[in-house]
Amino acid sequence: MVLDGSTKKVGEFIEEASFGTTPTDPTFVGFGGYVNNIAVKKTMTPAKIPYLKCDTEGDRLQSTYTQKVSEAFAATITMNPTDWTVLPYILCAADSSTYAIGDNIFNIAMGTIVGDQYEILNGGCFNRYECTIASESVAEATLEAMFATASGFSATDYVDGTGSHAACPSGDAIKFGDLSSVSYDSGDTTSNGMTIDSLTFGIEYEATPIKDAGSSYDSNTAAWSFGQRNISLTLNMTLDDLTVAPDILDGAGHTFEFAAGGKTFTFSDIKWDGDWDETLDPDDVIAMPLSASNVDLTIV
Repeated sequence: MVLDGSTKKVGEFIEEASFGTTPTDPTFVGFGGYVNNIAVKKTMTPAKIPYLKCDTEGDRLQSTYTQKVSEAFAATITMNPTDWTVLPYILCAADSSTYAIGDNIFNIAMGTIVGDQYEILNGGCFNRYECTIASESVAEATLEAMFATASGFSATDYVDGTGSHAACPSGDAIKFGDLSSVSYDSGDTTSNGMTIDSLTFGIEYEATPIKDAGSSYDSNTAAWSFGQRNISLTLNMTLDDLTVAPDILDGAGHTFEFAAGGKTFTFSDIKWDGDWDETLDPDDVIAMPLSASNVDLTIV
């Protein structure tokens, strides 16, 4: 049977109690929205060994032996979020229900189902999240993860005992019209001459696998090391006046805040970087993006 649109396709995840081990009786959860696509990248790392062939071998112009030495797994999930329940994992919060930024790296497993075949990826971590909320649209988010190992597809369900698969998503996706309490430097955006038609925020780490000769995985990965967190913000806007213009060059820390999906996001210590694209056109509005990286974020 062709694996087409009529084929069951499922993606879900769970926190691991210990690295690389799916919990007993696991209760899987969804990613907090309507998943459009899950792309799993599987990489075999080979060693190419050129060698001198023995006396009895022929074809001496092709004397290279290929040997597997490692493997790697990564996943990219795109979705329209209905809530922010996945953010504690990417914020390294103290636990999966709190939103205060921390340094607790969650170990996760991700399950995928295609038709009647099941696969579990273990020893994983989320390392990137980006969300765009634009006018005339629902929010669009991208979530990235890396894993130490994958089971391969089989007819054996990875949920055992009294465990369960994730519940179906429900409710409306977060949309541009859900934005409220939008402010810039404690004033409303209008008083700052800003008409914002979209915003994008991102949270990203450089995740490096820690290799261990004692690892039981072909990837040799025993843990993940996170580099510095980068929180970024981009505002696309048209200008009603030039109130915000001095902020581009002053190097001072600014604040932007909005509420959506039951949470309030406050970005602070924003120092705008990039170019001020001040284009004057007789027929067009003055519009520009403002971008900043390495900003602070609180979510309540």
